Amino acid sequence: MSIAAEEDDGVDAAATPPRIIRFSDLPRQPLDQGRGSAREVWADLDSDLTLRWQLRVVEIKDSTGLLVGPAGTHHYVVGLAGPQIAVRNTESNRVLRRDHVMPVLSSTVYFERPKLRPPGASSLFVLTFTAAADPPEFVIRALPPETELRAGSQLLLALRGTVRVDGVEAAPGSALLLDPTRSHRPQAVSAQVLTVHRPGAHPVP
Repeated sequence: MSIAAEEDDGVDAAATPPRIIRFSDLPRQPLDQGRGSAREVWADLDSDLTLRWQLRVVEIKDSTGLLVGPAGTHHYVVGLAGPQIAVRNTESNRVLRRDHVMPVLSSTVYFERPKLRPPGASSLFVLTFTAAADPPEFVIRALPPETELRAGSQLLLALRGTVRVDGVEAAPGSALLLDPTRSHRPQAVSAQVLTVHRPGAHPVP
């Protein structure tokens, strides 16, 4: 459902507007092993182009899949949709639930799916970050009225429902790249979102 535009969206004409990122427009890269793909939603780099964090939407189509990040990185894996999938590393093998977050303290993520499973791909988000630095903060939550995203918010992904920020609308399958130097007041109808924030931003009041 689309959110009706109001006469005054409260948009500051001098502010940098959010940038819409549609997953369908992103190039697919193969997994390091197994059938499936990874699409980069956004990567945050420092001044010398060193990776701070990277968010990818990943689809697993085989019974197994392997995703390898740069050396010295760890991951957070977030369940999204599709048949059940387990995440395995050197310490454990755990089933990933929808909208649940699983840390992987390794640069390599190994995925497993049951051989007898419903048809279709398993979809998930993988947030990769440099292990030697403070990780980005992120939150999965519903958006009640009067929600404020504090300064430091960098990326908003619509998981369910429709969200409008400063006149730019995002639905499932898309994300908004935000200006982290200021706060934002999203408008939403029955929406659930994932937001990524700079380290130390304290996204939840």
